[in-house]
Amino acid sequence: MGGQEWKRIVLLAWPVVLGQLSQVALSVIDSIMIGPLGADHLAAVALSSGLFFVPMVCAMSLMFVISPLASMAKSAGDDHLLEKTLKNGLIIAGVVGLLLVGTMYPSTFLMHLLGQPDKVVALAQPYLQIVVLSMLPIMLFQGLRQFSEGLEIMYPPLIIGLIMIPLNVFGNWLLIYGNWGFPKMGLEGAAWATTLSRTASALIMLGIMAYGARLRAFRILHWRLSDYCHSTLKRILKLGVPGSLQYLAETSAFSLAALMIGHLGSVSLAAHQIAINLASISFMVSFGISSAGAIRIGQARGRGDLQSARRSGFSALALSAAFMGFCGVLFWFLRMELPALYINDPKVIQVAARLLIIAAAFQLADGIQAVGVGLLRGMEDVRMPTIYVLLAYWLIALPLAWFLSNVLSYGVEGIWSALGLGLACSALMLTIRFNRITRT
Repeated sequence: MGGQEWKRIVLLAWPVVLGQLSQVALSVIDSIMIGPLGADHLAAVALSSGLFFVPMVCAMSLMFVISPLASMAKSAGDDHLLEKTLKNGLIIAGVVGLLLVGTMYPSTFLMHLLGQPDKVVALAQPYLQIVVLSMLPIMLFQGLRQFSEGLEIMYPPLIIGLIMIPLNVFGNWLLIYGNWGFPKMGLEGAAWATTLSRTASALIMLGIMAYGARLRAFRILHWRLSDYCHSTLKRILKLGVPGSLQYLAETSAFSLAALMIGHLGSVSLAAHQIAINLASISFMVSFGISSAGAIRIGQARGRGDLQSARRSGFSALALSAAFMGFCGVLFWFLRMELPALYINDPKVIQVAARLLIIAAAFQLADGIQAVGVGLLRGMEDVRMPTIYVLLAYWLIALPLAWFLSNVLSYGVEGIWSALGLGLACSALMLTIRFNRITRT
């Protein structure tokens, strides 16, 4: 049964993984295509991405619960609950997306208060102001995507994500460097290309939901006052908000670490951007495995089969651990070659290579904690995991990062080592928790 469960998870996970990687690819593409402009420009992307990533991931994580809820409703044969889950999830997505655009845009004028280099702030501010506009389409796409994946309809979001990669490359080529008569916009061009790609993703996914043979039954374009369901809305928020706090604790810790690194100079911040960019690629594979595991757990719980839920969870953990171990080996052996894909500055490459050695060491822990969060969400267990994540990052990782960097003068390597320890603590606590609540 273990081998069969691995196969089921892989079949569910690989479209999700490719879809997640396609989203990360937009950031990777921006970093690679901006790299030739210099370390200050790459540092500006790192600063902007760190500030944007925290609210984006927290907001998106509100939608993650839609997949297991849709999966459970499907297993129970409740089409009415499926439609309510979809539409009330989109209400939350739209409201949160608009609120974030309205609050994040004016906050960009306060970036000079972060104590970062003036050149970096001057480049980062207009970039972030444009990218903030993509928050609403990100939220709408994420809500539609999570519902589709909860029904095991994996290919629409996957295909859309893959289409957006060449579109983003082409947009960057036109707008960063001013090809084909377009204005040479530098960082702002990359921001517009990414924002337009994300908007197109949301519109195409909405069209598929409205007219696709397997999805149009949920009448996404036909809304009635009765579609609003307080109990469904409350359930999504009850499960989604603690999950969002988990991601807030983790992503804000990494963003605060980026601000610490920013005080060390553009070289350290540019190297951090390269290393975190590469680490995010492997992380997204585990993230996809996590989503597949949560869907399988939702199906098992819909049937009332706790033993199958436990087997699905540990199969997902083992699969993620195996993949991330392989990625750790790649990071170790290609630590000089991979940063060279982004920039030709020898100083940045040397620092990034040292960070990839640290990243290689914590790949296993990163994969296990990523899956652990998703599995517990599938079990509708959100309170204790939130406490665990807060402990791991805010009581252990960040104080240690400050101590290693400022007191012992280990610099950016000290900050990354502390974050790795936080990942390891989170992975251990989440795994123990899943084992405990699924034991029969």
